[in-house]
Amino acid sequence: MTALRILGPDEIRSHLDIKALIGPMEEAFRAISEGRAQAPVYVLHPNELADIHVKSAAMMGCPIFTVKMAGWSQVLADRGEPSSSGMIAVFDAETCRPMAILQDNHLISDYRTAAAGALIANTLARENATSAAIIGAGVQARLQAQAVCHARAIEMLHVWGRNHERCVVLKKHLQRDLPNVTIKIAETAEAAVRMSDIVIVATTAKAPIIEADWLSPGQHLTSVGSDDSMKCEVSPAALARADLIVVDEKSSARNYGNIHRGLSEQQLGRESELVEIGAILNRKHVGRTSPADLTIASLVGLGVQDLAAVNALYHKLL
Repeated sequence: MTALRILGPDEIRSHLDIKALIGPMEEAFRAISEGRAQAPVYVLHPNELADIHVKSAAMMGCPIFTVKMAGWSQVLADRGEPSSSGMIAVFDAETCRPMAILQDNHLISDYRTAAAGALIANTLARENATSAAIIGAGVQARLQAQAVCHARAIEMLHVWGRNHERCVVLKKHLQRDLPNVTIKIAETAEAAVRMSDIVIVATTAKAPIIEADWLSPGQHLTSVGSDDSMKCEVSPAALARADLIVVDEKSSARNYGNIHRGLSEQQLGRESELVEIGAILNRKHVGRTSPADLTIASLVGLGVQDLAAVNALYHKLL
């Protein structure tokens, strides 16, 4: 039997690229909407200040399957330490034998989420969008800023986060990452949203940040931080204003995040009104129909995204 390989974040980081993962994310979303993939999600809360997501996935025709365990800790965040941790176990799809442990400390999840953000913006945002707001100041906020600038010709980027010092650091990094983009720190989240064609929300908020009356026709908003039943970034009233609500997968959306909150508070009509991004990519459903449409994408994050990312990287890693 081949020895189990264990790879750490330093061995994985250099192989990660947002642009290279957009194609695998498209295939993952297509597969889940076509019924070619399995991606169960379990979210555990070992204490009030932490959560761990267990996301497994198998996809027809894929030579591997994966089980991811990704944790987040407010205790670590309060210490100023990296708050995310975790690993992905890789198995042979034919024999079910374990092949490798990727102790990526959430790196693969971070990059595949950013690639999904780029895909969503490219699919739903107006072609002439030139301004964007990044709500949040962590790792994912930085990656989502890079992603949206890949999807559209962004000229102005507004940044807002609850911690001003972290926003200053984020702005410094983004000025280096995106030298041709003007970057400003907004005084309020509302100001950032009102000044932008595209809004990306990447936080760990448990109470809605985005309010309905901040949004305007023609905008696109993507929320990537509300990935369990306790988190919510977009108010139910804001969701109710949208002309189109897009999710990564309906059953997960029903149980977690913004959609879960909206359905629980009965401010959303029916789950059937939700549209999976895979259905749009597969041309089973239309996306934006007018420059005036307000579109919102609420992403929980699926194990099949991790699988698609690992499958794309695996030959490089091993």
